[in-house]
Amino acid sequence: MRKLENKKVIITGGSMGIGLAVARECAQEGAQLILVSRHVQDLKKAIKLISGEEHKHIYYALDVSNPKKAKEMAMAVKKDLGFIDGLVNCAAVYGPIGKIDEIDHKSFLDTIHINLLGTFYMCHYFIPLLKKSKRGKIVNYSGGGAAAPFPNYSAYATSKAGVVRFTENIAAEFKNEHIDINAVAPGFVVTRFHQETIKAGKRAGEDFLKNTLDQIEKGGVPPEKAARLTAFLLSADSNGITGKFISAAWDPWEDIHLQTRLKEDKDFATLRRIDDKTFFTV
Repeated sequence: MRKLENKKVIITGGSMGIGLAVARECAQEGAQLILVSRHVQDLKKAIKLISGEEHKHIYYALDVSNPKKAKEMAMAVKKDLGFIDGLVNCAAVYGPIGKIDEIDHKSFLDTIHINLLGTFYMCHYFIPLLKKSKRGKIVNYSGGGAAAPFPNYSAYATSKAGVVRFTENIAAEFKNEHIDINAVAPGFVVTRFHQETIKAGKRAGEDFLKNTLDQIEKGGVPPEKAARLTAFLLSADSNGITGKFISAAWDPWEDIHLQTRLKEDKDFATLRRIDDKTFFTV
């Protein structure tokens, strides 16, 4: 039996890039998809790419940074489907590139609003529908800057670090309500984002610009890696794994021993400083 047979899964940013790869993987595993993106034409193209499944996939044109529209979508999904089993928050923007005294402050705020608050709005309005599932699942997407500094991309890095802490926080809030909530770091996947780095040139920083060009030439991390991890985290196979920050590119998440540690060690795979816990000896 496929991992996501008959599961109803919302995917924001699902019309292209990593989100589309996640959508295709989830569809192959039997899920009914509710795709979300800002542009109707992109959504229609995405639906065609994953057509052929027995489920009837649907879509909503939505800017996730608009709480009113997110609430309206939640009401529509409740009316049409009654509940959902999974929510994947992939929608994001890179935002302004450059040192913070040189970038536009409004663009910084817009990035926080889309990447961080957009994730909040979707969780806020759809958790009531996840509670109606036997086992609700949320997968939020991290990115560069969440685990280490990402100079010249402060808006993006700040928003993504916020997404990881937000994930850990709400996982603790809902740990007794049968909802597992995790964050995925996809690695350097070649997407349209990186054209923004090339366009920014020196403002992106010499090292990251060079790394971007090298990664694009080499092909980067296949988006299917993040898609497979996401499907796992949406499935019953991951029950009990919650509040974790997992790298699709570097963590051997398919190893049963790592899965056991993810379930049992509350400090493992989080943003928490755990090298010496409190930095003193006893």
